[in-house]
Amino acid sequence: MQNRDAVHLRKYLTGIVGNAPFGIITLSATHEVGIINVDAVNFLGHGASKPENLIDIHFTQAFSQIPELLEVFNKISTQENEVNHDLTDICSGPFVINIKIRQLFNGSLIIIENVTKQHQLESRLRHQASHDSLTKLANRQQFDQRLDDYIIKACQHDLPGAVIYIDLDRFKIVNDTAGHAAGDELLQSVSKILHSNVRSRDLVARIGGDEFAVLLEDCQLIMAEKIAEAMRDDVQKLVFHYGEFAFNVGLSAGIAAIDGSVDQLSSIFNAADNACQTAKKAGRNRVHTIVPSTEEFEDHKQDIDWRLKINKALLTNSFVLYAQEIFPINKSLELRTFELFVRLQDDHGHIIPPSLFIPSAERYDLMSLIDRWVLENSFALMDREHCYAINISGQSTTDESLGGFILGLQQKFKITPSHITFEISETAAIHNSKQCSRLINFLKDKGFKFALDDFGAGMSSFSYLKNVSINYLKIDSSFIINIANEPSSYAIVKAINEVGHAMNLKTIAGCVEDEDILRIVQEIGIDYAQGYHMHKPQLLKRLGKNNNIIPISSAS
Repeated sequence: MQNRDAVHLRKYLTGIVGNAPFGIITLSATHEVGIINVDAVNFLGHGASKPENLIDIHFTQAFSQIPELLEVFNKISTQENEVNHDLTDICSGPFVINIKIRQLFNGSLIIIENVTKQHQLESRLRHQASHDSLTKLANRQQFDQRLDDYIIKACQHDLPGAVIYIDLDRFKIVNDTAGHAAGDELLQSVSKILHSNVRSRDLVARIGGDEFAVLLEDCQLIMAEKIAEAMRDDVQKLVFHYGEFAFNVGLSAGIAAIDGSVDQLSSIFNAADNACQTAKKAGRNRVHTIVPSTEEFEDHKQDIDWRLKINKALLTNSFVLYAQEIFPINKSLELRTFELFVRLQDDHGHIIPPSLFIPSAERYDLMSLIDRWVLENSFALMDREHCYAINISGQSTTDESLGGFILGLQQKFKITPSHITFEISETAAIHNSKQCSRLINFLKDKGFKFALDDFGAGMSSFSYLKNVSINYLKIDSSFIINIANEPSSYAIVKAINEVGHAMNLKTIAGCVEDEDILRIVQEIGIDYAQGYHMHKPQLLKRLGKNNNIIPISSAS
């Protein structure tokens, strides 16, 4: 009679738990199934069975499809361990489940929650957070994480590897000609090509508009170069058709080796980036490799160090200004004129010349920030009874907002525009001719003056003069410094001076280092001279009315 009542009670309880929104199982003190509902049967991997088929079977048979649950009950049954356990994100066939195990008076209770949909949603969100939506490749965040992990592993176990930094050539033409939809489609095509050339363990990521990165784990450098060349060759062969248009693109790639000697993500990634830029400068559509322990890599590490120092100097206001006077050669001026130079003061108070940090600033696109620091601090320290020449970098000439920034400074500090001459190098003016001309015309209309610096260094010097509105020609120092010893330098300087005067431009000779050079430039008829022979650059704080630069404790 008692057995019959127990059977009826079990059936009754089974009917109740059958309607529960999760799987329920009870086990006896001897770990045999007492009650189980349909959901639990399915979650345990016994979908072909009915609940009654699993009644009274031992846990080893009931949990045979879920190793994690089986392991827990093996320990409970043999070691009298704590019964209460939580298992999360357990995969069981098509399901992802969470399992709670709780002690009962005479056995245990198991509750199984189906979190499959939640897990799928979280997986989609994680994938979206770590992948590029257009190409479905990994994104920069995912790439950095994988690279950082592998660098640690490579250093610990002396493993080889490489990073390939890829920049598409002529991609802008596609966007400008056929539109951004065409550019997006091309990026998808290129992504498939890149991915088809790597191994299953490698990672391809889109890290910018038309820039990609590849992490090759456990890969010798020679193999990395073969992979990069295969990518370059396949992309070069691609003829991309879009509507009535057909395009050929290419890629430039830089490779940085991972060999355990460098343990910083930024060093290796930026080395690959620099190698890519070297490939582009060498003519595009090529691969360039940079290897740790080589001079090129050491130069790259120094570049990174300078980038950090420059950023720190911008934040801590550690740049300083120096002034060097520019003298009229054949007549006197009403107002003295000084060229202003930027220097960097390190943590120990040492003054660092621009030749050490400007190349890195140019490489990492920091010159515009330095120029703005120079402009603002120059305007703040200017004496209204003097004139000044201030250098503007090639990067700043492409900044459409620079003209307005300068005009704002002029109005803020009440500076007479005609007292300011902006010096732009000939190379920058030619490379950025349209933007540069717009900047010059805008500021000249406000009364500012312009000088073309390093004139004669470029290949298009004389023809370019007809297309740019300037006031002064500053002759390239390489000709001036050799003018006393090289007839060719003398002839070039003389020709530049004559052409400049024919176009109503004043000429300036820099690097006048001795009396012989001064005598010759005066003989040629150059209008102005500057150099160490006449005045060594001095710290600018406030310029006095006499012939000396007078340092003061602070600008008033």
